[in-house]
Amino acid sequence: MKKGSSVKNLKPYFSILLSFTMLLAFCISAYAGDAGESKVKQPEITGIEILDYAVKVKIDGPITYKIYRPEDPFRMIVDFEGTGLGKFHEKIFSNKAGITDITPARIETPAPASRLNILLQSPSTVIPEVTSGVLTLNIKENTKPGEESAAAVKENGDPKAEEDAAGEITKVTLSKTGEGGELIIKGDGTMPDPSVFELDNKVVIDVPGVAMKAIIPSNLKSPFKEVNCRIEDGKIRFVLELESGFEAEVFALGDELFVDVSGKVLSKSKGQAADTSQSVLPKKDENEKESSKLISLDFQDADIIPILRLLSDVSGYNIVIHPDVKGKITMKLINVPWEQALDLILRTFNLEKVVEGNVIRVATLKVFQDEKKAVAETKDVFGKAEDIVTKVFVVNYANVDKIKDSIDKAKLLSPRGNISTDPRTRSMIIKDVPSSLSEVQKLIDTLDKPTTQVLIEARIVEVNTNYSKELGVEWGGHWSNGPLDSVRTPIAGSISGSSISGGNALNPTLVSLGSTGAPTGAFTMGFLNAAQTFGLDLRISALESNGKGKVVSTPKIMTVDNEKAVIRQGKRIPYSTVSQSGTQVQFVDASLDLIVTPQVGPDKTILLSIQANKNEADFSNKSQGLPSINTSEATTQVLVKDGETVVIGGILKSTEQDNEANVPGISKIPILGRLFKRNFKTVESTEQLIFITPKIVQ
Repeated sequence: MKKGSSVKNLKPYFSILLSFTMLLAFCISAYAGDAGESKVKQPEITGIEILDYAVKVKIDGPITYKIYRPEDPFRMIVDFEGTGLGKFHEKIFSNKAGITDITPARIETPAPASRLNILLQSPSTVIPEVTSGVLTLNIKENTKPGEESAAAVKENGDPKAEEDAAGEITKVTLSKTGEGGELIIKGDGTMPDPSVFELDNKVVIDVPGVAMKAIIPSNLKSPFKEVNCRIEDGKIRFVLELESGFEAEVFALGDELFVDVSGKVLSKSKGQAADTSQSVLPKKDENEKESSKLISLDFQDADIIPILRLLSDVSGYNIVIHPDVKGKITMKLINVPWEQALDLILRTFNLEKVVEGNVIRVATLKVFQDEKKAVAETKDVFGKAEDIVTKVFVVNYANVDKIKDSIDKAKLLSPRGNISTDPRTRSMIIKDVPSSLSEVQKLIDTLDKPTTQVLIEARIVEVNTNYSKELGVEWGGHWSNGPLDSVRTPIAGSISGSSISGGNALNPTLVSLGSTGAPTGAFTMGFLNAAQTFGLDLRISALESNGKGKVVSTPKIMTVDNEKAVIRQGKRIPYSTVSQSGTQVQFVDASLDLIVTPQVGPDKTILLSIQANKNEADFSNKSQGLPSINTSEATTQVLVKDGETVVIGGILKSTEQDNEANVPGISKIPILGRLFKRNFKTVESTEQLIFITPKIVQ
């Protein structure tokens, strides 16, 4: 066989092998694509709707589910295999009848699935129904043995029951009562028990299994603001809007439903303080939302254990219930805080609770009393068994004796302990059991801290204002019997005068009532005859002066918190006393005293207690040669920030004098009397201002 012929004969086999390889690769890629596509298209929960006594779950794919009923009759668990949770990851609270809440979760064992943990309001039977991608869980309350609802009796075909049960609502009436109002819904037979819940100032009443044949009254009366009615899911829903501060109570009696509206505000009970500190639950950030959650409870002859577990789920707190806690309760609460519901149950059965972190312990009062007694006895036994230890505590900043007083008042030492102090070394020597010494150490660590220091800056400003005014007259005469240059004889009794400006004659003084200061003007009246032998001289003197002065002093002093600082400025006036031992010199203070006590607050504010005393000697009022002391005092408290300034003013002294000197008798003559008198006026005022600026020094 030729070589080229053999290669030519193998070509069909290569073509077949190549085609098979391409087909295999296509199948593998198609399988991988289908697997990836199936993974992407995993069914998910797209909707959860809570209705009265029903839950609807929508899934965007095949529905595969399992329903579990745990031992708790108030719970139901539904698992959806191979289904994602979608957007539902948080707890869903319900305001519908039959359902309290739904908690979605993701589980991995025994198989990956999405789980809905449904908390029921009462033990119920669940009837599932699947229609077009929606799973409907119908909740049917369990009836007590011997009890049957009107609907169940109808199903059994009891003719008497069919006649007694209401089929339609025939009349609705509104009326006003003394405390509020009343709404009566009347049927043509026995009315079924309604479902009632409140939302803000609205009351929703659902009446199942009846038709509406009545007319809602249009003339509404207080406290009704609005009354509406509509048909919804096979029931009649009444929506009542009330005025603020009213609550409604609904009950069925024969062929009528009574809605009693009164003014007893439910929030009054919400605001009542607990009797003991253990009744107050601590508010935590993670549970702040749950602590204000409003719930509705409607139980008849129910065990309190499942109710307490229900409150635990609503509040977010863990709960531990003592085995001695037992009992049954009948209750109906609409939209009350869960804390109030818990306290009502505990008070009803004489129970107590203790909150430890996020755990609530519930037990009888006797259990908690026994626990406290056992702890006290154990502590006492161990205290007596412990060895006595001596320990020296060194106090760095605080006063040793004050720390000792705090330890004694706190009663931290056991009956076997004793304490002593050594002020020289700032130490305390304590002999006691180790457990007591550890408590003493904690107290010392709390109290022995450096005291904040405060710098007190004071500015004392003294302002003086002086004003004086004087006006007087001096006049006299002279005569001579010769020419002008001859000796002249003054009219006054003396010749001792001074020359007068503007004349050459001596200054005789017949009337001397001039100003005490230097004269500001003088003139000569001149000669009164042609021979110039008789003349008259006149001097008018005046003095007016104004003066202002300011004295500023800026003392500074440092003090610690709650300790007073004293600033004193002034003089000490000496005086003599005579006794059997001889003459002695003593002193009295005439000064400005400023006493400031700062108290530093946690927000760096400073409370200043200020006392200002001004003592001044009055030399115009003397007794036995000694001046009297004028006293003024100001006391106040003021709150300032660090570095702010407080101003104290009003320490004012004013003196005004108006005097006159004259010649008796002749000075009273009008106009002419002005030449025989002198007036002088003096005004003096002194004011002190005190500026105080505290500064915190760390």
